[in-house]
Amino acid sequence: MTKIGIIRCQELADFGERRCAGWNCFPAIRDKSGYLAEYDTIELVGFDTCGGCPGKNRYNKIIERGMKLKEKGAEVIHLSTCLVGSCPNKDKFKEVLEKETGLIIKEKTHTRADSQGGPPPAAAKEIAKRVAAAKKASPKKKPAAKKK
Repeated sequence: MTKIGIIRCQELADFGERRCAGWNCFPAIRDKSGYLAEYDTIELVGFDTCGGCPGKNRYNKIIERGMKLKEKGAEVIHLSTCLVGSCPNKDKFKEVLEKETGLIIKEKTHTRADSQGGPPPAAAKEIAKRVAAAKKASPKKKPAAKKK
């Protein structure tokens, strides 16, 4: 039995009518299909979000979630298909999770009917707009005044 944890996109977890509550991840676990087909048996130890887009290259939220999954017994963490398909930080998320948790980090959980993976295009565009707006709204530090 393989104990897995899944980390999904925070934005898609909250996104209006396209909001995802694991509608495709859970059937993939049950049916051992898609990117979960490699496992004979699966025990899901946790299903969490990434914590939202990192500000100023701080990845503490996703590291915290990865460590919690490890604490609960995860042997492998899958970054969900929605996260991998839309997140501009997915590569860095994978890198920091591997480094900090010491676990195997895999991409995707299921395939979409159109085999593209990730969220529907409209949802991906909305996520990109939200990320851009958050970056724009983030206060920039002013340079420190020089001492005389």
